Amino acid sequence: MACGRAGERPAKHDAARRIAARAVPTTVFSVGDLDPSGWSIVDAAADDVATFVEQMDAEPPAVSRHAVTPEQVAAYGLETAPQKRTDHRGAHMGATVQAEALSPAELTRIVRAGLAAVVDERALAAVRQRSERERAQLLDQVSRLLR
Repeated sequence: MACGRAGERPAKHDAARRIAARAVPTTVFSVGDLDPSGWSIVDAAADDVATFVEQMDAEPPAVSRHAVTPEQVAAYGLETAPQKRTDHRGAHMGATVQAEALSPAELTRIVRAGLAAVVDERALAAVRQRSERERAQLLDQVSRLLR
């Protein structure tokens, strides 16, 4: 399998190992430019990681595009630009948008909304409570050692 730039395969393989080790389904969130290169980079990475995960006899991740989408361009009135003449990946797009066109606050809201749709809030709250209890216990033990 061709890996592209130096260092890409190890990162993808590491991601695949982490995904394969999980006991629950994994969703990878994508945030990137709305242009052929932005889409093809995510598609290629997702395909590579999925292949590695399948070779590890695990369930490949779902990939969910959260920004920038054509719907967001219309909803937020994002500024578009013509596709670069040098960008020959994928199908031609008459209008492209950089991810930076979304404000940091709006991008944060979009990602948080996406997370809320896939995260079990009760389970997250339980993990946070357990973490706080364990932290308090460790601090108590350290305090006793320092006396």
